[in-house]
Amino acid sequence: MRYLITGGAGFIGSHLAESLLDRGDHVVLLDNLSTGSVENIRHLKSSDRMQYHLDSLENRQLLAELVDDADIVVHLAAAVGVKLIVESPVKTIETNVNGTQLILEAACKKKKLVLTASTSEVYGKNTNVPFREDADLVLGPTTKGRWSYAASRINCVPFTLVSMVLTGLSTMSLTPTAAARWTTTSASSTSSASSWRFSILSS
Repeated sequence: MRYLITGGAGFIGSHLAESLLDRGDHVVLLDNLSTGSVENIRHLKSSDRMQYHLDSLENRQLLAELVDDADIVVHLAAAVGVKLIVESPVKTIETNVNGTQLILEAACKKKKLVLTASTSEVYGKNTNVPFREDADLVLGPTTKGRWSYAASRINCVPFTLVSMVLTGLSTMSLTPTAAARWTTTSASSTSSASSWRFSILSS
């Protein structure tokens, strides 16, 4: 299988890439290094089954080529980090929402399976533990940068769901409740959501 991982030089992306390479899959990473680091993937560069591109999702031509070449797209790219979120709430919203929209548009054209990842921040101030993805949202005031970040990640879910309904795109949207670990099962030649298993580790 050939995987495209956006945000592939980040913490989760680089570990996922390592696991997939160990399994024998081919991996292509796309990251603009706004929060990721080449150090995270330096040890993977020697693999002849790994390619990486230091570029943005906004490079539509490159994105279209990479999506077309992939069997499965894992979208992890996002604006993260307390400093960025607090100081640049507008950039945070634009990066998270627009980035997801670009991925979905490219994937829809080629009918690719897409896995998108959210954040535990979307649970906000909810005190009902353990968190549930179908629980009511309880966020703080919009004047706080933290909640701009949470709202931007929440808004990505409707994009994903609408893409499924209107285009038949196969997608999965995952939201961690605490610490999360991705593991993959053996995938058949046909891309399907059932080829993924997502394990939640309780805190």
